[in-house]
Amino acid sequence: MEQHLKQRLIGATILISLAVIFVPMLIGTDRSQPNSISIEIPKPPAELDSKILALPEQDSEVLAQVSVSKESGVNVTQTSVPSIPSAPVSTAVAVEGITAWVVQVGSFSEQKNADALSNRLMKAGFVAFVEQVDGKSGEIYRVRVGPELSKEKADVLAIELKQQHQLSSAIVVQYP
Repeated sequence: MEQHLKQRLIGATILISLAVIFVPMLIGTDRSQPNSISIEIPKPPAELDSKILALPEQDSEVLAQVSVSKESGVNVTQTSVPSIPSAPVSTAVAVEGITAWVVQVGSFSEQKNADALSNRLMKAGFVAFVEQVDGKSGEIYRVRVGPELSKEKADVLAIELKQQHQLSSAIVVQYP
């Protein structure tokens, strides 16, 4: 094919493509109608039947008096100390029929050694605690990890502690 013929065919293809794109834009839509939609909002009901109850009245506790003047600036007079309620007491709940398992990783005669191992395990991401027991020769501090509800999970935890933290004396025991 000759070069002039190729150029004319390409030019004709481009002109036809542009005509296909722009001609529908020019003659396609009626521009006299706006593109807005009208929405009718209903009026609110005359009576509301709400289930909202008012809060009971509470005595406001004045903690301080503040006064501002140009001569003396800001003066704060403390009238009372706020009362802070005590923390709730947590109690252990014993459920019959449920057995838990823990991994005992160490037993120490000094609490500081038990606390050190417990802290090391907690930093590694384990749930560790120290249990104090009366022994024949005095207080014994057991370091335990867990509890787990299934013995299989406790066994896996014991293997992980033996391998990763070189705790060869890790044993699985029933808790409590």
